[in-house]
Amino acid sequence: MWIDESDTTQLSQRLRLGPRELLESIGGPWQVSERIPEREMERSGTLFVGRAGPSVAILVTDDPDPDVIVGVAVGEWQGVWPLLWSVTDETGVLTTPRRDAPSAEVDGFLADLRRAVDAAASAKAPTLVVCRYCGALVAPEFAVGEEVCQGCGTSVFGIVY
Repeated sequence: MWIDESDTTQLSQRLRLGPRELLESIGGPWQVSERIPEREMERSGTLFVGRAGPSVAILVTDDPDPDVIVGVAVGEWQGVWPLLWSVTDETGVLTTPRRDAPSAEVDGFLADLRRAVDAAASAKAPTLVVCRYCGALVAPEFAVGEEVCQGCGTSVFGIVY
C-alpha cells in the first residue's frame, strides 16, 4: 500500500515553492518514485507520484530552471517488486519560476500547475478502485481485482505479496 512518509518537501524545493503553498494548491502526499526505464529515461530528472490513488505523476527535470511535466501516473510491477512509474497523457509542461520571480509569476505558475494536476487526476479517476472492505481509494496498481486494495487482500484473504 502507499507509504505514509512523504517527499512533498523535496518536491516543493525542486519547484521553488513552500511546502504549505504546494499542498494547498495541488494536494498530496507526493513520493519520489522509480521510473520505467523504457519510457522515462530520455528525460533526466526526479519523478514524483501522488494525489488520490496515487493518480498524478510530476517529473521535474534536472535543468537549472527545471521544466515540470505533469500527467497521469501509470505503474508497472517488475515482478513482485518494485513498482516503477511513468508519466503518460501529459496534461502540462511548465517551467519553474526563477528564484527571484515576482509573486505574480509564482501565482501564475501555481495556477497552471493546479490545472495540470487536476486534469491528470480527473483522467485517472475512472480507473481508481474503492476497496469494499476499508473504503480506501487506490490506483489499479495497488488493487486486487476491482474491489479490494492490497492491504485488505492480505488482512481479509491472506494474500502474501
